[in-house]
Amino acid sequence: MGKYSEETRSIDLPRSLCEERVLAFDQTKYELKNKRNEANESLIVLHSKIVFSANGQRIAISLKEADDNKTEVSVRSELISNVQINDRGMNKKNISVMFGYLSDEKTAVQNQVQPKEADSCSPKVKKKFFSFAKIKSDLEMSMMASYLGGYREFEKSIKGTLEIHAAGIDFAVLGPKFTIPFMEIQAITIASDRDIMGNPVWQAACFKNELNKSVTDQEKVKMNKLVVEYQSELGLAHCIFRAESSFEVEKSLLKAQGLIEKLMTE
Repeated sequence: MGKYSEETRSIDLPRSLCEERVLAFDQTKYELKNKRNEANESLIVLHSKIVFSANGQRIAISLKEADDNKTEVSVRSELISNVQINDRGMNKKNISVMFGYLSDEKTAVQNQVQPKEADSCSPKVKKKFFSFAKIKSDLEMSMMASYLGGYREFEKSIKGTLEIHAAGIDFAVLGPKFTIPFMEIQAITIASDRDIMGNPVWQAACFKNELNKSVTDQEKVKMNKLVVEYQSELGLAHCIFRAESSFEVEKSLLKAQGLIEKLMTE
């Protein structure tokens, strides 16, 4: 069980209307995972769409009928990421947003209409800027890589797949996953261990002992690292990857660099 927060409040709305609003809640970020109805009570469970991301969340909403025009609502927000331990206030924020949403008629109505309008009017824009649940046709390039540091919610080195999509960079293993959208990327650089060791900012982003794995001079100058400079919540940051299991590592990284730079300008 991950870290969670829970709160119960009375909402001056019938249970049926509360249920309708919950089911329409922020469909660009959340999807329905479970729904159970009983005589005077219902339970709705929402998951963030990228459930294995560092910020994966589960929101469970219990709706109990108090009278014809009042509902007792319990909201439980839980961290389901197997990477991040500290929720950094996300659970309390989810609860506050949910209760504010249930109580605000104007916001609820807009939220119910917006997904349908977005689907019919501009599906490509919605897919690129608001949803990072990628489909195969969006995949531009994929390569094996090790994450070496620089993304603050991933706290250890891990080997996985680095994918370049139309909307941004994905790094994923069987469970954890994170995305860096192109709108946040400032620069992309191919580097060696020696380059990183000579750059204090890059070196600070890289996990300790990762650079010590290169023993010979030939390994230290091998251009097998990709440094992604991006704008994070805390300011400018650098995320570092090492290409793995590629017959022509440098050629693959040059292709990745060119592709990212091209997509950044689109």
